Amino acid sequence: MLKPHGMIRNTFESQQEQTLPPEFGLLCWNVHKRNIGYKFDLYFNELLERYDIDLLALQEVKINQKDVSLFETFHYSFAPNIKLLHHSYGVLNGSRILDKETYSLLSSHRESMIRTHKSAIFSTYALHTGELLLLVNLHAINFRATKIYNKEIETIFEKIVHHRGPMIVTGDFNCWNRQRITLLMKLAGSLHLKNCEIGHGHLIKSFMNYKLDHIFYRGVQLIESCAVDVQRISDHNALYARFKAL
Repeated sequence: MLKPHGMIRNTFESQQEQTLPPEFGLLCWNVHKRNIGYKFDLYFNELLERYDIDLLALQEVKINQKDVSLFETFHYSFAPNIKLLHHSYGVLNGSRILDKETYSLLSSHRESMIRTHKSAIFSTYALHTGELLLLVNLHAINFRATKIYNKEIETIFEKIVHHRGPMIVTGDFNCWNRQRITLLMKLAGSLHLKNCEIGHGHLIKSFMNYKLDHIFYRGVQLIESCAVDVQRISDHNALYARFKAL
């Protein structure tokens, strides 16, 4: 296992608008390393038919290092946290439009047993209002003490404290105890982020009655949201939210 460096980007020539539409949809999903193959492609296309999806925030994405093409209609940036000989794994931000800027962050600590880092990715997209939307997608460290978890989450929030515009912070937060969720809500509150109330919330992956996946937002209006049953693909169900730029 090699320590990953840098991001993988895949973009294409596009005649589409260079701003997100006034109303846009976000899909947040821990795909459990099962995003390559016919079964995933078939189901992902079903999701695209059922929901208007303009932004992707995926965790535990698997990428073949010799063939980085994953989606036909989404530009994407991928921040690996695991690099093997033939594949990398990490978090991915995708969009119908080109991003304005994207950067990534690798955790300073590793998981206790498997010794892997965790990654987060930060992308900005133009809204039709002229503002820049910041999309933060993370897969938080899991099997470490609360003190280490707190440090890693605080570091991620420190990276975005200076963004003054609209923001969405989402992903698999691994916030499976009272101390973790308390810190997360405190940090979100400090940036005036609202916790998205997800319809069909019983479908959200939980541990010890604490939901692991969340969508926080500010500066945009939440129109609708729901958890989507995708357990035939992953051990995490997907979260879908639709927003309106203000």
